[in-house]
Amino acid sequence: MNTSHNLNEVSSNAKVSRVAVAGIPWPAFAFLALTAAISLSWSYFKLLWWDEFLVLWTDSAPTMGQVVHIQSTWPISLDPIAFHGIAHAAIQIFGANAFAVRLPSLLGFLLMQICIFVFVRRIAGEKPAVFALAFPALTATFYYSAEGRPYGLLLGLSALAMVSWQSAMRRESKRTLALAVLALSVAFALNAHYYAVLFLIPLCGAELFRTIRRKRLDWPMIASIGAGAAGVAFTLPFIKAAANFRAHYYNLQSVDPATIGKAYIGMLHASPITVNHEIASQALLLVFAALLCIHLLRSGKALMPEAEAVFVVLLAALPVFGYLLARFVTHIIEARFVLGAVIGISVLLALGFSSLCRHVRIANAVLVLLFAAIGAYGSWHVRRERHLARETLSALNLAPEIKAVLMASPTKALYFSSGSEFANMSYYGPDPNIRSRAVLVYSTDLDLHWNHIDTYSLQALHMRNFTYFKIESYESISAEPGPHVFVDCTDPVWNWIDRAFSVSGADVRLLGSAFGCKVVSAGSLP
Repeated sequence: MNTSHNLNEVSSNAKVSRVAVAGIPWPAFAFLALTAAISLSWSYFKLLWWDEFLVLWTDSAPTMGQVVHIQSTWPISLDPIAFHGIAHAAIQIFGANAFAVRLPSLLGFLLMQICIFVFVRRIAGEKPAVFALAFPALTATFYYSAEGRPYGLLLGLSALAMVSWQSAMRRESKRTLALAVLALSVAFALNAHYYAVLFLIPLCGAELFRTIRRKRLDWPMIASIGAGAAGVAFTLPFIKAAANFRAHYYNLQSVDPATIGKAYIGMLHASPITVNHEIASQALLLVFAALLCIHLLRSGKALMPEAEAVFVVLLAALPVFGYLLARFVTHIIEARFVLGAVIGISVLLALGFSSLCRHVRIANAVLVLLFAAIGAYGSWHVRRERHLARETLSALNLAPEIKAVLMASPTKALYFSSGSEFANMSYYGPDPNIRSRAVLVYSTDLDLHWNHIDTYSLQALHMRNFTYFKIESYESISAEPGPHVFVDCTDPVWNWIDRAFSVSGADVRLLGSAFGCKVVSAGSLP
């Protein structure tokens, strides 16, 4: 072990819990149990939405070979293969449902919390480690523990790589397992989401700093990092397939420096943001940032080994690197692409919290309040999700008069130009007879003409190759005799149907409402 580590060992007066589960003390285990309970409840009431449906439809393919073929030829969920492979395995075990596609995210989020705990405990002791474990559950990243997309898994793999690197760095021998886990976690992260490449910045930056300080290369570490980074080769077929979407992707836009601040806000605050929650979150960040500064000034020394400090600071700065990547390469950046920064932020705030740990009662009170805040925050989301689900499900029922017009139409088809409403009806629709009549409508020309995107029309075209859904172009429907029954939504991305009716001079009659949209009968479409 390097001598610099000895200066940062946990002080002898740091108390260690006597009660532990699998090496995790009971306070940490309590936060993990709370996280899992809230996430599972949240997921139970939360309805699947469009991006999750894309994952469900892709990963419900009978074999993994078919999933690979879909992702390399007709992708609709634009992520590399690792996440889809794990989701496919979950679907094979638990069935094609929300629990299966969200399970990888929950497990990833819990893995992240455990790894943060281990990382911080080695530096600052048990109570700061418990704080670091708990903090992400009070941020918007918690949402991704109940989201059937790769971000929760990416958080877990990133944290696992971080703690594996720390383990290998702190040992001179018997580190084969740590190096192997480091390589595998980096490789899997790169194949879970394309923006995982940003994680190589703190990893390589910290190792470079370590090399300069040591004045010699750590060849086994470099080989491990290199082997993990080489995993990017497996993404190439999927990048090529996803490139079809690049020309007119839905969020292709100019990127400016304000994106960095938006990424931090989007990461640390749930959406929609309540004023009280925003103020409380900002106050918490400011308090522990102040404590960290005071601690640094008083101690006059580093709070952790220098290489680890470099790693954590660079990780917390991930939105900056995400902005630079978007600015000069991808032209796309969203807060969820740089969620890994919350790992670094949690570590830094935990070091600020360590200033309070000399006052046992205050430290315990903070942890109790944090537990209560996470419980209240989670309960609010669960109640809100239950309310939204009830509203959405109740809107899926067609009024008898609308059913009558539908059954009297020549095609007896219910046309949806909005993918979200089509997916809800196809999956949650209470009437199997109506559900079987849902048809997804697309038009590449109209998408490009009015919305300047073709993301959704490309997804519809790709879905025709491997799903059982009825999917037709607006142009082919226009050639058929009417009237046709359409679900006309005001979604800002899918709302070209209104303009199509207006331009074609169709005779449109309002039938009523359903799915949160208007249901109309459109006469023959020229």
